[in-house]
Amino acid sequence: MAGYTTRVHHDVGLVRQIVRLARDPLGYVTELNSSADLHVFTALGRSFVYLAEPLLINDMLVDRRGDFEKGIFYDRVRRLAGNGVVLANGAEHRRQRDYLDRFFKREHVVGLSELMTAVAREEVVHWDTTLDIDAALHRMTFKILAATMFGTDIDHEKFDHIHEWLALTLEAIMFRTVVPSWYLRVPTKRNRLHDSAMDRLRAAIVSAMNARDTGGSDRLDLISVMRTVRHEDGSPLTPTEMADQVVAVTMAGAETAATALSWLSTELARDQALQDALRAEVSDVRARGVPYGPDLSETPLLKRTLSEVLRCRQPILVISRRTARDTELSGVPLPAGTEVMYSPWAMHRDRTWFPAGADFEPETFGAGGCPVTKGSYTPFGLGPRHCVGEQYAWQMMWIVVAEMLLAVRIESATAQHPNGRPLATIIPGSVHAKVERVGEPA
Repeated sequence: MAGYTTRVHHDVGLVRQIVRLARDPLGYVTELNSSADLHVFTALGRSFVYLAEPLLINDMLVDRRGDFEKGIFYDRVRRLAGNGVVLANGAEHRRQRDYLDRFFKREHVVGLSELMTAVAREEVVHWDTTLDIDAALHRMTFKILAATMFGTDIDHEKFDHIHEWLALTLEAIMFRTVVPSWYLRVPTKRNRLHDSAMDRLRAAIVSAMNARDTGGSDRLDLISVMRTVRHEDGSPLTPTEMADQVVAVTMAGAETAATALSWLSTELARDQALQDALRAEVSDVRARGVPYGPDLSETPLLKRTLSEVLRCRQPILVISRRTARDTELSGVPLPAGTEVMYSPWAMHRDRTWFPAGADFEPETFGAGGCPVTKGSYTPFGLGPRHCVGEQYAWQMMWIVVAEMLLAVRIESATAQHPNGRPLATIIPGSVHAKVERVGEPA
Protein backbone atom coordinates (compact mmCIF):
# COMPACT_ATOMS: atom_id res chain seq x y z
CA MET A 1 0.00 0.00 0.00
CA ALA A 2 2.21 2.78 -1.25
CA GLY A 3 1.66 6.37 -2.29
CA TYR A 4 0.00 7.81 0.80
CA THR A 5 0.69 11.36 1.89
CA THR A 6 1.67 11.92 5.51
CA ARG A 7 1.23 15.19 7.34
CA VAL A 8 3.16 15.62 10.60
CA HIS A 9 2.26 18.23 13.22
CA HIS A 10 4.30 19.00 16.33
CA ASP A 11 3.19 20.11 19.81
CA VAL A 12 1.83 23.55 18.97
CA GLY A 13 0.28 22.23 15.78
CA LEU A 14 -1.65 19.57 17.68
CA VAL A 15 -3.03 22.11 20.12
CA ARG A 16 -4.16 24.27 17.21
CA GLN A 17 -5.85 21.28 15.57
CA ILE A 18 -7.73 20.44 18.78
CA VAL A 19 -8.98 24.03 19.01
CA ARG A 20 -10.12 23.90 15.38
CA LEU A 21 -11.84 20.56 15.95
CA ALA A 22 -13.70 21.97 18.94
CA ARG A 23 -14.79 25.10 17.04
CA ASP A 24 -15.88 23.53 13.76
CA PRO A 25 -15.84 19.71 13.87
CA LEU A 26 -17.67 19.21 10.57
CA GLY A 27 -15.55 21.64 8.60
CA TYR A 28 -12.36 20.34 10.17
CA VAL A 29 -12.83 16.66 9.34
CA THR A 30 -13.99 17.60 5.82
CA GLU A 31 -10.73 19.47 5.32
CA LEU A 32 -8.69 16.58 6.71
CA ASN A 33 -10.37 14.17 4.31
CA SER A 34 -9.64 16.36 1.30
CA SER A 35 -6.05 17.34 2.09
CA ALA A 36 -4.19 14.07 2.75
CA ASP A 37 -4.66 10.32 3.05
CA LEU A 38 -2.99 9.93 6.43
CA HIS A 39 -2.27 12.68 8.94
CA VAL A 40 0.15 12.21 11.84
CA PHE A 41 0.14 14.65 14.75
CA THR A 42 2.79 14.35 17.46
CA ALA A 43 2.89 16.07 20.84
CA LEU A 44 4.50 15.39 24.20
CA GLY A 45 5.87 12.09 22.98
CA ARG A 46 2.50 10.77 21.78
CA SER A 47 1.20 10.24 18.26
CA PHE A 48 -2.30 10.84 16.94
CA VAL A 49 -3.27 9.63 13.48
CA TYR A 50 -6.22 10.52 11.25
CA LEU A 51 -7.09 8.26 8.31
CA ALA A 52 -8.82 9.63 5.21
CA GLU A 53 -8.18 6.80 2.74
CA PRO A 54 -10.69 3.90 2.60
CA LEU A 55 -8.15 1.13 2.14
CA LEU A 56 -6.27 2.30 5.23
CA ILE A 57 -9.50 2.23 7.22
CA ASN A 58 -10.22 -1.28 5.93
CA ASP A 59 -6.65 -2.28 6.78
CA MET A 60 -7.11 -1.09 10.36
CA LEU A 61 -10.59 -2.53 10.96
CA VAL A 62 -10.28 -5.79 9.04
CA ASP A 63 -6.79 -6.83 7.92
CA ARG A 64 -4.90 -5.66 11.04
CA ARG A 65 -7.81 -5.87 13.45
CA GLY A 66 -5.75 -7.67 16.07
CA ASP A 67 -3.42 -4.69 16.35
CA PHE A 68 -6.14 -2.23 17.42
CA GLU A 69 -8.55 -1.77 20.31
CA LYS A 70 -11.15 0.87 21.19
CA GLY A 71 -9.60 4.33 21.53
CA ILE A 72 -9.71 7.59 23.44
CA PHE A 73 -13.28 8.61 22.57
CA TYR A 74 -14.60 5.45 24.18
CA ASP A 75 -12.50 5.97 27.31
CA ARG A 76 -14.47 9.12 28.00
CA VAL A 77 -17.76 7.23 28.48
CA ARG A 78 -16.57 4.40 30.72
CA ARG A 79 -18.18 6.13 33.69
CA LEU A 80 -21.51 5.41 31.98
CA ALA A 81 -21.00 2.22 29.99
CA GLY A 82 -18.54 0.36 32.19
CA ASN A 83 -17.03 -2.55 30.29
CA GLY A 84 -19.98 -3.39 28.05
CA VAL A 85 -19.64 -4.62 24.49
CA VAL A 86 -19.06 -1.14 23.08
CA LEU A 87 -15.94 -0.66 25.23
CA ALA A 88 -14.58 -4.14 25.95
CA ASN A 89 -11.45 -5.28 24.13
CA GLY A 90 -9.82 -8.54 23.07
CA ALA A 91 -11.07 -11.84 24.45
CA GLU A 92 -13.58 -10.11 26.72
CA HIS A 93 -15.18 -8.38 23.74
CA ARG A 94 -15.42 -11.68 21.85
CA ARG A 95 -17.05 -13.36 24.89
CA GLN A 96 -19.64 -10.61 25.15
CA ARG A 97 -20.36 -10.68 21.42
CA ASP A 98 -20.98 -14.41 21.63
CA TYR A 99 -23.77 -14.14 24.16
CA LEU A 100 -25.24 -10.89 22.79
CA ASP A 101 -25.55 -12.61 19.42
CA ARG A 102 -28.29 -14.70 21.02
CA PHE A 103 -30.38 -11.54 21.19
CA PHE A 104 -29.26 -9.93 17.92
CA LYS A 105 -29.25 -13.01 15.67
CA ARG A 106 -31.72 -12.82 12.78
CA GLU A 107 -34.25 -15.33 14.10
CA HIS A 108 -34.46 -13.59 17.45
CA VAL A 109 -34.74 -10.12 15.89
CA VAL A 110 -37.61 -11.31 13.69
CA GLY A 111 -39.33 -12.51 16.85
CA LEU A 112 -39.20 -8.94 18.18
CA SER A 113 -40.99 -7.47 15.15
CA GLU A 114 -44.47 -7.72 16.65
CA LEU A 115 -43.38 -5.82 19.75
CA MET A 116 -41.60 -3.17 17.64
CA THR A 117 -44.68 -2.75 15.45
CA ALA A 118 -47.03 -2.34 18.40
CA VAL A 119 -44.89 0.47 19.83
CA ALA A 120 -44.62 2.25 16.46
CA ARG A 121 -48.38 2.13 15.88
CA GLU A 122 -49.13 3.29 19.40
CA GLU A 123 -46.89 6.32 18.94
CA VAL A 124 -47.75 7.43 15.40
CA VAL A 125 -51.50 7.34 15.95
CA HIS A 126 -51.11 10.21 18.42
CA TRP A 127 -49.08 12.49 16.14
CA ASP A 128 -50.61 15.95 15.74
CA THR A 129 -50.79 17.78 12.42
CA THR A 130 -47.81 19.89 13.53
CA LEU A 131 -45.03 18.37 15.61
CA ASP A 132 -41.31 18.14 16.20
CA ILE A 133 -40.85 14.99 14.19
CA ASP A 134 -37.29 14.55 15.46
CA ALA A 135 -38.53 14.39 19.06
CA ALA A 136 -41.39 12.10 18.01
CA LEU A 137 -39.04 9.69 16.22
CA HIS A 138 -36.58 9.70 19.08
CA ARG A 139 -39.37 8.85 21.50
CA MET A 140 -40.66 6.10 19.21
CA THR A 141 -37.30 4.43 18.61
CA PHE A 142 -36.36 4.74 22.27
CA LYS A 143 -39.64 3.14 23.33
CA ILE A 144 -38.95 0.30 20.91
CA LEU A 145 -35.47 -0.11 22.37
CA ALA A 146 -36.77 -0.01 25.95
CA ALA A 147 -39.53 -2.52 25.23
CA THR A 148 -37.17 -4.99 23.58
CA MET A 149 -34.54 -4.62 26.31
CA PHE A 150 -36.79 -4.67 29.37
CA GLY A 151 -39.99 -6.16 28.03
CA THR A 152 -43.38 -4.51 28.00
CA ASP A 153 -43.52 -4.35 31.80
CA ILE A 154 -41.24 -1.30 32.09
CA ASP A 155 -43.42 1.33 33.76
CA HIS A 156 -43.91 4.86 32.45
CA GLU A 157 -42.06 6.52 35.33
CA LYS A 158 -38.91 4.49 34.81
CA PHE A 159 -39.10 5.01 31.04
CA ASP A 160 -39.42 8.78 31.52
CA HIS A 161 -36.44 8.87 33.89
CA ILE A 162 -34.24 7.10 31.35
CA HIS A 163 -35.50 9.29 28.52
CA GLU A 164 -35.00 12.46 30.58
CA TRP A 165 -31.30 11.90 31.20
CA LEU A 166 -30.41 10.40 27.83
CA ALA A 167 -30.33 13.69 25.87
CA LEU A 168 -27.98 15.40 28.32
CA THR A 169 -25.77 12.32 28.43
CA LEU A 170 -25.44 12.36 24.63
CA GLU A 171 -24.38 16.01 24.82
CA ALA A 172 -21.81 15.07 27.47
CA ILE A 173 -20.35 12.34 25.26
CA MET A 174 -19.67 14.78 22.40
CA PHE A 175 -18.22 17.42 24.72
CA ARG A 176 -15.89 14.92 26.35
CA THR A 177 -14.43 13.73 23.07
CA VAL A 178 -12.99 17.17 22.20
CA VAL A 179 -11.56 18.37 25.52
CA PRO A 180 -8.33 17.20 27.20
CA SER A 181 -8.69 14.58 29.90
CA TRP A 182 -7.29 16.86 32.61
CA TYR A 183 -10.15 19.31 32.02
CA LEU A 184 -12.70 16.65 32.93
CA ARG A 185 -11.20 16.52 36.42
CA VAL A 186 -11.90 20.23 36.99
CA PRO A 187 -15.21 20.61 38.89
CA THR A 188 -16.78 23.07 36.44
CA LYS A 189 -20.54 23.50 36.34
CA ARG A 190 -20.73 21.66 32.99
CA ASN A 191 -18.54 18.77 34.18
CA ARG A 192 -20.66 18.35 37.32
CA LEU A 193 -23.85 18.45 35.25
CA HIS A 194 -22.52 15.87 32.79
CA ASP A 195 -21.24 13.60 35.58
CA SER A 196 -24.64 13.79 37.24
CA ALA A 197 -26.45 13.05 33.96
CA MET A 198 -24.37 9.93 33.29
CA ASP A 199 -24.75 8.70 36.86
CA ARG A 200 -28.51 9.31 36.84
CA LEU A 201 -28.98 7.64 33.44
CA ARG A 202 -27.12 4.57 34.59
CA ALA A 203 -29.05 4.53 37.87
CA ALA A 204 -32.37 4.83 36.00
CA ILE A 205 -31.43 1.95 33.68
CA VAL A 206 -30.30 -0.23 36.58
CA SER A 207 -33.55 0.56 38.44
CA ALA A 208 -35.62 -0.45 35.41
CA MET A 209 -33.55 -3.59 34.97
CA ASN A 210 -33.91 -4.61 38.63
CA ALA A 211 -37.66 -3.94 38.57
CA ARG A 212 -38.15 -6.44 35.77
CA ASP A 213 -39.97 -9.58 36.82
CA THR A 214 -38.21 -12.82 36.02
CA GLY A 215 -40.97 -13.86 33.62
CA GLY A 216 -40.93 -17.08 31.71
CA SER A 217 -38.22 -18.82 29.74
CA ASP A 218 -39.87 -17.83 26.47
CA ARG A 219 -39.41 -14.09 26.93
CA LEU A 220 -37.46 -12.39 24.16
CA ASP A 221 -36.26 -9.17 25.80
CA LEU A 222 -32.53 -8.56 26.35
CA ILE A 223 -32.70 -8.84 30.15
CA SER A 224 -34.35 -12.26 29.88
CA VAL A 225 -31.74 -13.44 27.37
CA MET A 226 -28.87 -12.28 29.56
CA ARG A 227 -30.33 -14.08 32.57
CA THR A 228 -29.74 -17.36 30.71
CA VAL A 229 -26.02 -16.63 30.15
CA ARG A 230 -23.46 -18.52 32.22
CA HIS A 231 -19.74 -18.04 32.71
CA GLU A 232 -17.37 -21.00 32.26
CA ASP A 233 -17.72 -21.81 35.97
CA GLY A 234 -21.49 -21.92 35.64
CA SER A 235 -22.14 -18.62 37.41
CA PRO A 236 -24.63 -16.14 35.92
CA LEU A 237 -23.80 -12.65 34.73
CA THR A 238 -23.51 -10.24 37.63
CA PRO A 239 -25.92 -7.28 37.91
CA THR A 240 -23.03 -4.99 36.96
CA GLU A 241 -22.25 -7.00 33.83
CA MET A 242 -25.88 -6.94 32.77
CA ALA A 243 -26.19 -3.23 33.49
CA ASP A 244 -23.05 -2.53 31.42
CA GLN A 245 -24.62 -4.23 28.41
CA VAL A 246 -28.00 -2.53 28.77
CA VAL A 247 -26.29 0.87 29.11
CA ALA A 248 -24.01 0.15 26.14
CA VAL A 249 -26.91 -0.91 23.91
CA THR A 250 -28.95 2.11 25.02
CA MET A 251 -26.06 4.48 24.34
CA ALA A 252 -25.30 2.99 20.93
CA GLY A 253 -28.81 2.28 19.72
CA ALA A 254 -31.07 4.98 21.10
CA GLU A 255 -29.69 7.81 19.04
CA THR A 256 -28.29 6.71 15.68
CA ALA A 257 -31.40 5.20 14.09
CA ALA A 258 -33.66 8.02 15.28
CA THR A 259 -31.25 10.65 13.97
CA ALA A 260 -31.05 8.97 10.56
CA LEU A 261 -34.85 8.73 10.39
CA SER A 262 -35.21 12.40 11.34
CA TRP A 263 -32.94 13.35 8.44
CA LEU A 264 -35.00 11.04 6.21
CA SER A 265 -38.17 12.91 7.16
CA THR A 266 -36.67 16.16 5.86
CA GLU A 267 -35.75 14.49 2.56
CA LEU A 268 -39.19 12.92 2.12
CA ALA A 269 -40.84 16.28 2.73
CA ARG A 270 -38.72 17.74 -0.07
CA ASP A 271 -39.37 14.84 -2.44
CA GLN A 272 -43.07 14.01 -2.35
CA ALA A 273 -42.74 11.65 -5.32
CA LEU A 274 -40.22 9.54 -3.44
CA GLN A 275 -42.45 9.60 -0.36
CA ASP A 276 -45.42 8.41 -2.43
CA ALA A 277 -43.33 5.65 -4.02
CA LEU A 278 -42.16 4.43 -0.62
CA ARG A 279 -45.72 4.52 0.71
CA ALA A 280 -46.90 2.46 -2.24
CA GLU A 281 -44.08 -0.05 -1.75
CA VAL A 282 -44.69 -0.64 1.95
CA SER A 283 -48.45 -0.74 1.36
CA ASP A 284 -47.96 -3.42 -1.29
CA VAL A 285 -45.79 -5.66 0.91
CA ARG A 286 -48.33 -5.34 3.71
CA ALA A 287 -51.15 -6.31 1.35
CA ARG A 288 -49.15 -9.35 0.29
CA GLY A 289 -48.59 -10.34 3.91
CA VAL A 290 -44.81 -9.90 3.82
CA PRO A 291 -43.61 -9.94 7.46
CA TYR A 292 -41.22 -7.37 8.85
CA GLY A 293 -37.61 -8.51 9.20
CA PRO A 294 -33.97 -7.42 8.81
CA ASP A 295 -33.94 -8.42 5.12
CA LEU A 296 -35.42 -5.61 3.04
CA SER A 297 -35.28 -7.50 -0.26
CA GLU A 298 -39.07 -7.09 -0.65
CA THR A 299 -38.73 -3.31 -0.25
CA PRO A 300 -35.77 -2.46 -2.54
CA LEU A 301 -36.63 1.24 -2.80
CA LEU A 302 -36.75 1.55 0.98
CA LYS A 303 -33.42 -0.29 1.29
CA ARG A 304 -31.78 2.05 -1.24
CA THR A 305 -33.29 5.10 0.44
CA LEU A 306 -32.17 4.11 3.93
CA SER A 307 -28.71 3.19 2.61
CA GLU A 308 -28.42 6.65 1.07
CA VAL A 309 -29.54 8.40 4.27
CA LEU A 310 -26.89 6.42 6.17
CA ARG A 311 -24.39 7.67 3.60
CA CYS A 312 -25.05 11.40 3.20
CA ARG A 313 -26.48 11.83 6.71
CA GLN A 314 -24.26 9.34 8.51
CA PRO A 315 -24.83 10.10 12.20
CA ILE A 316 -21.29 9.29 13.44
CA LEU A 317 -18.66 12.01 13.10
CA VAL A 318 -15.49 10.29 14.33
CA ILE A 319 -14.54 6.78 15.44
CA SER A 320 -11.35 6.09 17.34
CA ARG A 321 -9.04 3.13 17.78
CA ARG A 322 -5.79 2.64 19.70
CA THR A 323 -2.86 0.45 18.72
CA ALA A 324 -2.63 -2.45 21.14
CA ARG A 325 0.91 -3.23 19.95
CA ASP A 326 3.51 -1.76 17.63
CA THR A 327 2.22 -1.87 14.06
CA GLU A 328 2.16 0.18 10.84
CA LEU A 329 -0.19 1.49 8.20
CA SER A 330 1.06 2.31 4.72
CA GLY A 331 4.62 2.07 5.96
CA VAL A 332 4.03 4.60 8.73
CA PRO A 333 5.10 3.09 12.06
CA LEU A 334 2.45 3.28 14.79
CA PRO A 335 3.85 2.53 18.25
CA ALA A 336 1.64 0.84 20.81
CA GLY A 337 -0.72 3.40 22.33
CA THR A 338 -1.13 5.50 19.18
CA GLU A 339 -4.61 6.98 18.86
CA VAL A 340 -6.04 6.48 15.35
CA MET A 341 -9.24 8.16 14.13
CA TYR A 342 -11.39 8.38 11.03
CA SER A 343 -14.69 10.02 10.12
CA PRO A 344 -17.49 7.91 8.60
CA TRP A 345 -19.46 11.15 8.09
CA ALA A 346 -16.68 12.83 6.07
CA MET A 347 -15.78 9.65 4.17
CA HIS A 348 -19.38 9.05 3.09
CA ARG A 349 -19.56 12.60 1.71
CA ASP A 350 -16.22 12.53 -0.10
CA ARG A 351 -16.93 12.97 -3.82
CA THR A 352 -13.85 10.88 -4.60
CA TRP A 353 -15.85 7.84 -3.53
CA PHE A 354 -19.45 9.07 -3.83
CA PRO A 355 -20.15 11.58 -6.62
CA ALA A 356 -23.29 12.87 -4.86
CA GLY A 357 -21.15 14.15 -1.99
CA ALA A 358 -23.32 15.74 0.70
CA ASP A 359 -26.43 15.66 -1.50
CA PHE A 360 -29.20 13.14 -0.93
CA GLU A 361 -29.35 11.09 -4.13
CA PRO A 362 -31.57 7.98 -3.89
CA GLU A 363 -29.99 6.45 -6.99
CA THR A 364 -26.57 6.26 -5.31
CA PHE A 365 -27.51 2.71 -4.35
CA GLY A 366 -29.61 2.12 -7.45
CA ALA A 367 -30.86 -1.14 -8.88
CA GLY A 368 -27.46 -1.74 -10.46
CA GLY A 369 -25.76 -1.41 -7.10
CA CYS A 370 -23.05 1.01 -6.04
CA PRO A 371 -19.41 -0.01 -6.52
CA VAL A 372 -18.08 0.78 -3.07
CA THR A 373 -14.35 0.86 -2.31
CA LYS A 374 -13.45 -1.16 0.78
CA GLY A 375 -13.52 1.10 3.81
CA SER A 376 -15.43 3.95 2.14
CA TYR A 377 -18.94 3.01 3.31
CA THR A 378 -19.15 1.93 6.94
CA PRO A 379 -22.62 2.73 8.32
CA PHE A 380 -22.33 -0.12 10.81
CA GLY A 381 -18.55 -0.41 10.98
CA LEU A 382 -16.34 -3.16 9.59
CA GLY A 383 -14.59 -6.28 10.77
CA PRO A 384 -15.18 -8.11 14.06
CA ARG A 385 -16.29 -4.91 15.80
CA HIS A 386 -19.04 -4.04 13.33
CA CYS A 387 -22.29 -3.11 15.04
CA VAL A 388 -23.75 -6.15 16.78
CA GLY A 389 -27.23 -4.67 16.32
CA GLU A 390 -27.14 -4.11 12.55
CA GLN A 391 -30.00 -6.51 11.75
CA TYR A 392 -32.03 -5.09 14.64
CA ALA A 393 -31.49 -1.58 13.22
CA TRP A 394 -32.58 -2.51 9.66
CA GLN A 395 -35.75 -4.15 10.95
CA MET A 396 -36.60 -1.25 13.26
CA MET A 397 -36.06 1.33 10.51
CA TRP A 398 -38.32 -0.61 8.12
CA ILE A 399 -41.05 -0.82 10.76
CA VAL A 400 -40.83 2.84 11.76
CA VAL A 401 -40.82 4.16 8.19
CA ALA A 402 -43.64 1.86 7.09
CA GLU A 403 -45.89 2.60 10.06
CA MET A 404 -45.19 6.32 9.72
CA LEU A 405 -45.90 6.54 6.00
CA LEU A 406 -49.03 4.39 6.19
CA ALA A 407 -50.40 6.72 8.85
CA VAL A 408 -49.33 10.20 7.70
CA ARG A 409 -48.05 12.22 4.78
CA ILE A 410 -45.11 14.47 5.69
CA GLU A 411 -46.07 17.77 4.07
CA SER A 412 -43.06 19.74 5.34
CA ALA A 413 -40.13 19.19 7.69
CA THR A 414 -37.63 21.93 8.52
CA ALA A 415 -34.52 21.14 10.57
CA GLN A 416 -33.24 23.53 13.19
CA HIS A 417 -29.68 22.73 12.05
CA PRO A 418 -29.97 21.93 8.32
CA ASN A 419 -26.22 21.26 8.03
CA GLY A 420 -26.16 19.20 11.19
CA ARG A 421 -24.94 19.86 14.71
CA PRO A 422 -22.37 17.42 16.12
CA LEU A 423 -23.22 16.01 19.53
CA ALA A 424 -22.97 12.28 20.20
CA THR A 425 -24.37 12.07 16.67
CA ILE A 426 -24.74 14.71 13.97
CA ILE A 427 -28.24 15.88 14.73
CA PRO A 428 -30.76 18.05 12.86
CA GLY A 429 -32.03 19.52 16.13
CA SER A 430 -35.75 20.00 16.32
CA VAL A 431 -37.53 19.28 13.02
CA HIS A 432 -40.72 21.32 12.71
CA ALA A 433 -43.06 19.21 10.60
CA LYS A 434 -46.57 19.38 9.23
CA VAL A 435 -48.25 16.06 8.56
CA GLU A 436 -51.61 14.99 7.15
CA ARG A 437 -53.19 11.75 8.26
CA VAL A 438 -53.69 9.36 5.36
CA GLY A 439 -55.03 6.38 7.26
CA GLU A 440 -54.87 4.47 10.48
CA PRO A 441 -52.29 1.70 10.94
CA ALA A 442 -53.85 -1.67 10.14
